[in-house]
Amino acid sequence: MLGVSHTRRGRVFGGICIVLVAAVPLLGQRTGGILGRIETAPLPAGKRRAVATAYSEHNFARIESILAGTVTPDVPAGHAAELEALLGAIEFLGGRMVLSVQSFRRSDSLQSLDDQDRFTLAMALVALNDGKGARAELNRLNGSHPGEPIYLYWLGRLDYDQRLYSEAVKKFKRVISLDPNSVLGYDNLGLSFDMMGLPGEARSAFEKAVALNRKLPAPSPWPPLNLGSLLLRLQQFHEAEDSLRESLKYNPRFALAHYHLGRAMENQGRDEAAIGEFKSAAALDATFAEPLYSLGLLYRRLGHSAEAESALDEYKRRKDGAR
Repeated sequence: MLGVSHTRRGRVFGGICIVLVAAVPLLGQRTGGILGRIETAPLPAGKRRAVATAYSEHNFARIESILAGTVTPDVPAGHAAELEALLGAIEFLGGRMVLSVQSFRRSDSLQSLDDQDRFTLAMALVALNDGKGARAELNRLNGSHPGEPIYLYWLGRLDYDQRLYSEAVKKFKRVISLDPNSVLGYDNLGLSFDMMGLPGEARSAFEKAVALNRKLPAPSPWPPLNLGSLLLRLQQFHEAEDSLRESLKYNPRFALAHYHLGRAMENQGRDEAAIGEFKSAAALDATFAEPLYSLGLLYRRLGHSAEAESALDEYKRRKDGAR
């Protein structure tokens, strides 16, 4: 099961980038958030109100329609750049990453993006898996602000995604030196050590991430999940169970944690509990195939042939759908 767990974790680890990206505009916008930026946009009052209304309704196509044609040759370059950057930020929030990048690029050609918009551009490029483009923007930001851990953190993430684990370790250690309470720094340091085949170092980093995570107002389920996954592979099943239950305490609907908890249960001889966890994982994520494979093998071992074949048939269906 080692290969399955790593494959799944890699897929979700890449996907969590999108979750983090979704929060970035909240960090990258001026005082008053995106609505405050709309209110001060260089537009006629009626268009500002229309854009604000469309934004509150999440009608991003309508915003694009309203702003279409507002950038004309007679519009001052600074105003045109702000309108393009505003559209880039709005498109980002709407998950329209290609359009977001295009708008930011047009803005940058008129007037250099400020740090906040450049960072959002970098995150849009990350979401599009354009590592080269994202790295160029993040290197520029990091060069201007070497004491800001957020830029270095994302550069480390790009290293990790490109399997440059030693480089990632250096960057995450630097992140931690700049911010000793960085849960993300320690958690990603652990992931990098793990991929380098250094389980002892990985465990120490994960344990630090878990301890810091507990102190957050809204702890993430990921640090205890990553620790639990490592402990499973180290065959420390009781400790893995504790960590995975902590992950589920923070997010009871976390399919990956249910799946790994099922593996921990099965390895402790608690087959009925394992069946329940595998079923929960499969039900919570309709694209997640591995719990059904584990469920099918467990049913087969228990002599429940019909249930085994049903689970394995659904596993094959999901795998075929993913391809």
